[in-house]
Amino acid sequence: MRNDSTGDARICGSLASLAGLESALEKGDQGLIDLAINKILLLNGIIFSFGGIPLIYNGDALGLLNDYSYINDPSKGNDSRWVHRAKIDWEKAARRNQRGTVECTIFTAMKRMIAIRKEISAFADFNNRELLHSDNEHLLCFLRYNHLRSSEKVFVIANFDDGPQRLELDSYSRYGINPRAKYCDLYSGTSPSQHDGSIALRGGQFYWLSEI
Repeated sequence: MRNDSTGDARICGSLASLAGLESALEKGDQGLIDLAINKILLLNGIIFSFGGIPLIYNGDALGLLNDYSYINDPSKGNDSRWVHRAKIDWEKAARRNQRGTVECTIFTAMKRMIAIRKEISAFADFNNRELLHSDNEHLLCFLRYNHLRSSEKVFVIANFDDGPQRLELDSYSRYGINPRAKYCDLYSGTSPSQHDGSIALRGGQFYWLSEI
């Protein structure tokens, strides 16, 4: 939406719709649905690990889609922000407890992220974040650490490409990352695929890595 008087512009829409879930559901394409959910979880993986107070917007935890009914309301029709200010659909909300639904997948994943964040001291907010340069333009990397116990740190890697990518760990040794160490992903509880000092990520995947 463009403001002609100031020249600025904004993008409006729910996280789920902007990530492609709305379009995927309309097409009934399970592959696209899974891809959209991965993007939603990727973005939340950054929100919950980057620092500060995470913002969970109205309906984000349920995969709430855009609501275009505002267009028919004369008091709202000229403000596109109403597209992501939908009333909660309580039938949709109830599906958060039904395994296999989109709502349950997103809601359960976000609950897990919150629980892990509460338990990991490196995620406490003491301006304890260091953005790390990556030679791979598709990857966002940063370090969270406990400023009182430097050994307690989490290496966050996020792949914003739809295809697989690899991260070469050798270039991160100057940040205290051991390229030969074994790592566990705090979110999934599994170890990433490591080979010759590199870590593989699937398209849209993120890691919260802790050294084992």
